[in-house]
Amino acid sequence: MAAIRKALDECKVEHSVFYVNEVDIHLNPTIGTDLQQREQRKRMVTSGQIQKYHLTGALHSCTEKINYVDGSRKWLLLFINLLNYLDGICQLAKTITLIVDNYIIHMSENIRNELKANSKFKMIYQPFFH
Repeated sequence: MAAIRKALDECKVEHSVFYVNEVDIHLNPTIGTDLQQREQRKRMVTSGQIQKYHLTGALHSCTEKINYVDGSRKWLLLFINLLNYLDGICQLAKTITLIVDNYIIHMSENIRNELKANSKFKMIYQPFFH
């Protein structure tokens, strides 16, 4: 928590701080209860496949502006696309701090390599609360 507070206290144009998270949007229709006459069967048309859309977003802690990238799969590349996007919109920033949860993608070897390649980025993992 101390690292998060310190990053937030130093937030300005040259030291941007973002809260980052991912979300799945389910595109399938919801099937619920419905009224019908006795002995009649209701036909429900669905695609037969689970369809989702994925967003990875970043809320700027100072401006409260939300930036995001989207895709058809929630995986490592979507997060890397967000890093590249933030790097592009924060060109004046000396550091970009990302406050992330403990989702396995955020700790993967590929993400660690991406962060080593661009030392502008710093990740702070949210603490576990019981």
